[in-house]
Amino acid sequence: MLLRLQQYDISVTYVPGRDMLLADTLSRAYLPESTRGESETDIETVNMVGYLPISAERLSAIRAATTDDTKLQSVANRILSGWPKRKQDLPSDIRHYHTFQDELSFPDDIVFRGDRAVIPDALRVDITHRIHSSHLGVEGCLRRARECVYWLGMNEEIKTFISKCDICRSVDPKQQRETLHPHDMASRPWAKVGTDLFSFHNKDYLITVDYYSNIWEVDYLPDTKSNTVIKKLKAHFARQGIPYIVILDNGPQYASLEFQHFSRKWDFEHRTSSPGYPQSNGKAESAVKTAKRLMLKAAAARQDPYLAMLDHRNTQSQGLVTSPAETSEQEDQDPASHEGHSAEARGNTQRTGTGKQQTETGKVLQQKTWTLWREGTM
Repeated sequence: MLLRLQQYDISVTYVPGRDMLLADTLSRAYLPESTRGESETDIETVNMVGYLPISAERLSAIRAATTDDTKLQSVANRILSGWPKRKQDLPSDIRHYHTFQDELSFPDDIVFRGDRAVIPDALRVDITHRIHSSHLGVEGCLRRARECVYWLGMNEEIKTFISKCDICRSVDPKQQRETLHPHDMASRPWAKVGTDLFSFHNKDYLITVDYYSNIWEVDYLPDTKSNTVIKKLKAHFARQGIPYIVILDNGPQYASLEFQHFSRKWDFEHRTSSPGYPQSNGKAESAVKTAKRLMLKAAAARQDPYLAMLDHRNTQSQGLVTSPAETSEQEDQDPASHEGHSAEARGNTQRTGTGKQQTETGKVLQQKTWTLWREGTM
């Protein structure tokens, strides 16, 4: 209605109803001739073909394909002659056009829905290739298509086409990694440990972390050979006890024959993390971050990094009421109760927790508190 009224120059003046005596008569006394301005003519003769962002050559191809398409010719006939009131009275292949019949037009032998050209079946693959020619991605191609073209199921066809594009798939971001399976809870301190190598200020270090208490040890490595790493681990295992499981990555130090021989002789399970997925050894990775952060801050403040490590051990862990040092002192199970690991195999004087000494039967004789309080420590 509003579009039809735009061809008239209307002057609106309020007149009370009591003064409109001849309104009905004058409404029938229209002028036999009228002149139209240029703006009125332009409004009446809007040609959507001229506003499409499609080349003339491509428009000619769409026009020719529309002429050969029986479905679009049937739609064009309905646009010109009128639509039935019921959708069921239409052929099944054009029935969906009945829903938006008011948006359809047929200028210059091309069917339009609104300001978008309806693409015949024969040209849909070619138009899809042209829309995706710059590999803009799914959303970019859909926005580009919705500006100028339409056909039934266009969105799904474009998404399917892009999903099979080798170029787009080759540069896609990596799929989200699967959720990690949590490690089994260790039964006692130093029953399960993780280890990893890291560099700090061009020097190599070995970190060994206890899964039970979250205590970690840092050792300087003059080199990164397997024998050097094994010697450091032997020193820890001799003080704390041989663990059941040692979790580490697939570095050459741990994949060597020397380390395999070491794990068999000392009777512990040598478990490596998933290749290319260091997060599976997350305890050691987290310990490396903490140790490097403390060492970096100590170097910047010109302080002893070992005092920072001591404070870290004496500080309550987040979400817990005990510090790593206190957790390591909690009483644990008899190591001989672990299936396949006898007390004899692990040494009759094995220490299963920091500050604990056991007899051959595993009874605790003495417990020491290693938590040191010094001046300035809160």
